[in-house]
Amino acid sequence: KEIVDLFGGQEDLKNKIIRTVGDAHDRFSEDALRMLRAVRFAATLDFKIEEKTHEAIIKNAKLISKISGERIRDELFKMIVDKNGAEGFFAMRDNGLLKEILPELFVCFEVEQKSPKRHHVYDVGTHCVLSMKNCPSDDVITRLATLLHDVGKAKVANITGEGVRTFYNHEVAGAKQVKIIADRLHLSHNQKEKLYLLVRWHQFSVNELQTDKAIRRFITNVGLTNVEDMMDLRVGDRLGGGLQQPESWRLKLFRQRLKEVMKKPFT
Repeated sequence: KEIVDLFGGQEDLKNKIIRTVGDAHDRFSEDALRMLRAVRFAATLDFKIEEKTHEAIIKNAKLISKISGERIRDELFKMIVDKNGAEGFFAMRDNGLLKEILPELFVCFEVEQKSPKRHHVYDVGTHCVLSMKNCPSDDVITRLATLLHDVGKAKVANITGEGVRTFYNHEVAGAKQVKIIADRLHLSHNQKEKLYLLVRWHQFSVNELQTDKAIRRFITNVGLTNVEDMMDLRVGDRLGGGLQQPESWRLKLFRQRLKEVMKKPFT
């Protein structure tokens, strides 16, 4: 039997190329979600987007705003849980889709973090995407929270007279923003609540002098069912900030203290 391949699909698969059937502008005008799907396929399959298709995405990026939040959410979720999903977010930064889908994250690529007394080596946006990439969790909301945990920094960024960059209360500002994002993507009530809690309380401190009462307060704030997810977010945060070790000795001690405190009933 003979395969009739009118558009050279077999050759494109062989060469790992993503392109539209026919004119890319027409295809994206028919269904703008195809732009996001092209990015997802390229990232998760390690393919390249053909040049004319890539140019058409840049020109038609604003059309994605006409697509429902549910359809965008489903594509984003598939990208977020994939091991190569971070490449998709960097691609969306460059082709204009991220500015339309997650403007809160897009502006973070313009916010620098390098300064005296700071360990960060990346801008906020790059840090967020790399944090998601390094998050050990398989849970999509935990990974989404890791991606968005520092979006509030763009709103509160400041520089002291000594040249130190500060982001005071960014977790509070970010928590308000992710509620808006959750509604835009039509997350369920439980998903929205978990996303909010993980972002709101991610800036927790760990030290060897913390009392049981302080640790119980942390658990109450985060929620018993979200404690391990918060630890995964912290691991992603550390590795996404350029640190080599997923856990400091203080974080390991904090994990042990959590286990001990959680043995006692909370109600």
